[in-house]
Amino acid sequence: MTFFPKLNKIMDFAELAPLNGFLLVDKPSGISSFDVIKRINRRFSIQRTSKKIGHGGTLDPNASGLLVVAIGKATRLLRYFLGSDKRYIATIEFGARTTTDDCEGEILETAPFEHITREGLETALQAFRGKISQIPPNYSALHIDGKRAYDRARHGETFEIPAREVQIHEISILHAELPRNPVIQLDIACSGGTYIRSIARDLGIALGSQAHLKALRRTRSCHFDIEQAKTLDFILKQDDISAIMRSCSEAVAHFPTLTLARPQAYRLLNGQPVNLNVSEDGTYAIFECDSCALISILERSNHHNDFLRLYPASDFQP
Repeated sequence: MTFFPKLNKIMDFAELAPLNGFLLVDKPSGISSFDVIKRINRRFSIQRTSKKIGHGGTLDPNASGLLVVAIGKATRLLRYFLGSDKRYIATIEFGARTTTDDCEGEILETAPFEHITREGLETALQAFRGKISQIPPNYSALHIDGKRAYDRARHGETFEIPAREVQIHEISILHAELPRNPVIQLDIACSGGTYIRSIARDLGIALGSQAHLKALRRTRSCHFDIEQAKTLDFILKQDDISAIMRSCSEAVAHFPTLTLARPQAYRLLNGQPVNLNVSEDGTYAIFECDSCALISILERSNHHNDFLRLYPASDFQP
């Protein structure tokens, strides 16, 4: 999650009201996730009104698809998107490995691909289902001894990135005309933190060839779907984005819920103890019953309660 400095005044501050919620953006390829945030911030003066804006998981500039953008109080909920399950359409090309494991890098090695069949691909994909170990690309944002891996790679440094376990819930073929055409499309549902570029690279090796990621489109993040998203151009043409924003409540719709009367809500937001009647570990969304406002997130583990409070207590004074 990244927050960005204030930009120049575009609209009259007095005419703007604070926004709290999520924008579901269909990011085009060719721009960074930072650029999406910057353009929305500049167009709607977000940081002059709602103070904060951030996103729930970076898409590389070459990738397109669902980018969850949080505004105002919603930025405090981004932690639940960064590590959440994702879904992608991955376009993979066999025959060459690149420095970045995608089409942006220089070719490191070529290899024949004419021996790869659809049946062989189906067999190889079996090893990419369930819990797998993968080594992230050298050109990644991971920190290696206090420095970004891509910075080390750009400076020609030699380093190793440790393997990590990720979960591949589903992986299936959307399109393949092997061996005539070395380009295939896969539908991949996976845990947060999965590198699709690593899957492309490792799949090529598993099939006795080399491969890289040619294109990537994110179609799902947590329980939000690309079909719910608006294009960036559409969003930037709006005068008021409140009508197309998703509420904080929608973002946590998959959590079990608890409701509190206003006096109890006030006590909780004031840091005072309240009886929640919760015995099982888990993450809970807490609402104030009169306003139906999401006021807090409870994370319970080993009989210990941690609260993420979204409002000051003064907003719910009895």
